[in-house]
Amino acid sequence: MARDDKDQLIDLFQNASIRREALSKSLGEERPDPNARPALPTWRKTLAKLEQRLAHLPWKRIGQGVGVVVLALALAVGWQNRATLNDHATRLIAEATGATVQRIEVVGITYTQPKDLLEALKLQRGSSLVGFDAAKARARLEQLPWVRLASVERQLPATVRVQVYEHIPLARMISETSPLGAVLVLNPEGVPIIADSANQFSHLPLLQGEGAPQHAAALFDAIKPYPNLLAQLREAIWVGERRWDLTFVSGVTVMLPEDAAERGLGLLQQLEEARHVLTLNDGMVDLRLPDRIVLRLPETVGVTPVTTPPAAASGTAQ
Repeated sequence: MARDDKDQLIDLFQNASIRREALSKSLGEERPDPNARPALPTWRKTLAKLEQRLAHLPWKRIGQGVGVVVLALALAVGWQNRATLNDHATRLIAEATGATVQRIEVVGITYTQPKDLLEALKLQRGSSLVGFDAAKARARLEQLPWVRLASVERQLPATVRVQVYEHIPLARMISETSPLGAVLVLNPEGVPIIADSANQFSHLPLLQGEGAPQHAAALFDAIKPYPNLLAQLREAIWVGERRWDLTFVSGVTVMLPEDAAERGLGLLQQLEEARHVLTLNDGMVDLRLPDRIVLRLPETVGVTPVTTPPAAASGTAQ
């Protein structure tokens, strides 16, 4: 095609386009701009507006607020679980440093149960020694019924030594406050230690009478020099809030003088050595008078060292 022909063809198309635009304008029609972008769908327009709004939000402040909330929640959870977290941290430190219990030495327990002692001590093999408070452990041990005094020492590298001083059970008493009349075990000061629910201390003398526990210490101090009398004693009655009646395993009752229990027990020891007065079944030895001894013998009593003078008894034997 010649150049002139091409120019004519281009002019023809341009004139046709001009005529179409003029016709559209005369008819009120708008022709689309060929360079304009196509219209966006509604959902795309909505999304674009949302993106613009989000872009203008104060994201820095929002991030700071979220961080504060997360930190507060973490602190709250940590506080609620602080005991568990502390245990974990303590265990990790102990394992890293080797500060764990490998040996627990306990000296002096007779009546205290080992499991009760370990529970009060709050230690066992493998427990951490990091943060272990020996003073608090000692205080817990001394709360146990049988423990009078205790000491707790940590001996490096991994040993804990416990020394226990227990109460000495010396007598029993029927509780006046218990509805079932429980039998209480007393120490030498007359202070209750435990209730003898299993009857494990039936061999101990039984105290009776109002005020007996408060005066028991003086009685046991007076009888301590005579272990054979203490071994046979089964009951001690505080009479009239002023003196003691003692009952022994044979059934004999000894009436001690008021305000002179030491003298009466010394005299009873002499009578027992010379005449074996504690062998009198259901008899009575009255030591209340300072110048005489009164014996009340059972009706069924026969020939005994009590009723037979030593010389006569030796002559009969010959």
